[in-house]
Amino acid sequence: MRIVCPHCGGKAVITSRQTHTPTAADLYCQCRNTMGCGASFVYTLALKHMLNPPIEVTAQLAMAVIKALPAGERVKLGRLWED
Repeated sequence: MRIVCPHCGGKAVITSRQTHTPTAADLYCQCRNTMGCGASFVYTLALKHMLNPPIEVTAQLAMAVIKALPAGERVKLGRLWED
């Protein structure tokens, strides 16, 4: 991950990190351009949303839907796999 200084556009480094949750943290950064800028700033790094859920979650959801079907519908669904 490349950190860019929001003031001068130069390279910056992460000096520390404060984790708030497993999917969100504050990154404390320092501009490497110490002679011309030297800014210190904090970026927030966070998971925005999932594009594709993990396989285990998808399987659990599918099983919940199948179990919620009436018995006759489950039988019909089972026949689809036989073809």
